[in-house]
Amino acid sequence: MPDLLEVFRQKTEDLMAAIDRKGGLRGTIQSLRRQMAEADRRRAIGKVKAELKRLNGQITEMITAVGVQAVGLHEAGTLVAPELQPLCEHILRLRATLAQQEAELAKLTPTPSESAPTAARTCAACGQPLPGESTFCPNCGARIPAPKETVVCGHCGAQLRAQARFCRRCGRPTESPSPQP
Repeated sequence: MPDLLEVFRQKTEDLMAAIDRKGGLRGTIQSLRRQMAEADRRRAIGKVKAELKRLNGQITEMITAVGVQAVGLHEAGTLVAPELQPLCEHILRLRATLAQQEAELAKLTPTPSESAPTAARTCAACGQPLPGESTFCPNCGARIPAPKETVVCGHCGAQLRAQARFCRRCGRPTESPSPQP
């Protein structure tokens, strides 16, 4: 019986030594505690950074609002702060330049009637024009059938039925028809 107790004591001491040794259970627990503390610190830093970003956004909004008010007063001729006059005049010049650039862009950009092809597809359900290769109507949501694929003769360019084996214009076989959407 004393040998059994001695073996049990030895096993217990070995287990305690394994727990206490670096890399054992105690070391793992301490490492996890450090990692959790670091994660908590990072989470707190993230919260503070988010709050700083929110406050900076509010400050930017308020500065913009003050600027809009100052420019409005300058345009009305009631701005009394002489140090803001040059800034407001510069903003007005920028607005004029912006309006000129927008007008130039409008001249260069084709109107929807110019850019739309004359044979534009329309929705069978609501009759509205369909943009590009739409699968569904953006107006009513109806499914748009895929455009039928046409086959063109590789020799003469004539349009053929999808299953045609010979061209009806030139009579040649259509071994390698070229599909056209």
